[in-house]
Amino acid sequence: MKVSMSAVEDFSLGGEHWKPGKGGGDRALCVHFLALGVIGLVMVYSASSTMAWKNYGDSTYFLKKQLLWTGLGIGLFLFLSQFDYRQLRKKLIPITCVVLTLLISVLFIGRTVGGATRWLRLGPINFQPSELAKLFVVVYLAHYISKKGDSLSDFFKGLWPCLLMLCFLCFLIFKEPDLGTTLMIVMIAGVLLFIGGASLRHLGWLSLLMLIVVTYALIRYPYMLQRVKTFINPLAEPQSKSFQINQSYIALGSGGIFGTGLGEGRQRLFFLPQSHTDFIFSVVGEAFGWLGAFFVVFLFMSLLWKGARMIRDVRDPFAQMLAMGMTLLIVLPALMNMGVVTGLLPTKGLSLPFISYGGSSLLMNWGAAGMLYRISKEVPVRSSHRKAYLFFQKDG
Repeated sequence: MKVSMSAVEDFSLGGEHWKPGKGGGDRALCVHFLALGVIGLVMVYSASSTMAWKNYGDSTYFLKKQLLWTGLGIGLFLFLSQFDYRQLRKKLIPITCVVLTLLISVLFIGRTVGGATRWLRLGPINFQPSELAKLFVVVYLAHYISKKGDSLSDFFKGLWPCLLMLCFLCFLIFKEPDLGTTLMIVMIAGVLLFIGGASLRHLGWLSLLMLIVVTYALIRYPYMLQRVKTFINPLAEPQSKSFQINQSYIALGSGGIFGTGLGEGRQRLFFLPQSHTDFIFSVVGEAFGWLGAFFVVFLFMSLLWKGARMIRDVRDPFAQMLAMGMTLLIVLPALMNMGVVTGLLPTKGLSLPFISYGGSSLLMNWGAAGMLYRISKEVPVRSSHRKAYLFFQKDG
């Protein structure tokens, strides 16, 4: 018997020996995503059944749609979990053209709902291109940062070309108008650029520019300014302009520690607006109490921790940035949504990933999850944990 040295080459990391090659992937990630998906289906039905019966004569109307999008999302997850994400770098130019074309099309032929034009009608479904744009931004930045390397600290040689693309894309989304998604993209981009080596001073000037844009938005769109006023003083007009956030407080407070029980809460019965979309976390807190709400928070924070470990262990710079971006794409909107529901942030209209009702966002969340799981397969395996990487060959 002899050992094939090519099969057992390893390297040292932090005093520990690691084996090269693909692992089996982090199965715990799948458990997290499935848990969030199941919670989402249960809560969408609980929050929307009464409204669905009143408006459509079918208490499962929204649940059926959510199940359809969940099925499509899981299909996308399975595809991307086997897809070689490196191929995205070769197809980045056509992907860029598709995303920009969709965003520009929204401004001319998009469907308007509630004063915002954010949807495209694709046959029997409505699709929100800005959700696809968030995925694109992560892929684009991961490619750009890993390509530029140390030159990213130079504003004109490294940072400026990237900012031109981001500014144009954010401009298209802001025009819909969608300030929440615009801010989300800017924050994710800021984190990735900082980790990639961009100067903190340059990013500080960009933050100042974003503050100017936000100020303009508050002046240009009075309803956005009203949201800030409501955030500052939520008790000013509890029966009108601050009605939603106050009903959210009531829902969270009435749940107590253990909750009122699934389907027993009162706030979902036409008291809490958007109870199955942006404010579904309030319904979770009412039904399952603070323990249920903390469990949802735990799932997202655990995903953040797992994503951070993956970034530490993966060797490919492109995969590192991609993993970081996909993790932020899931966790950051969740934290912001829960911040809005609990009154820690002004209302932004962001959904709770995997849990809120919505097709485009749910599909893109499962897509981000699939890419994250695929990258987890690239994490080298500790030699102390796996012996399967030792292969023996018979002499002769």
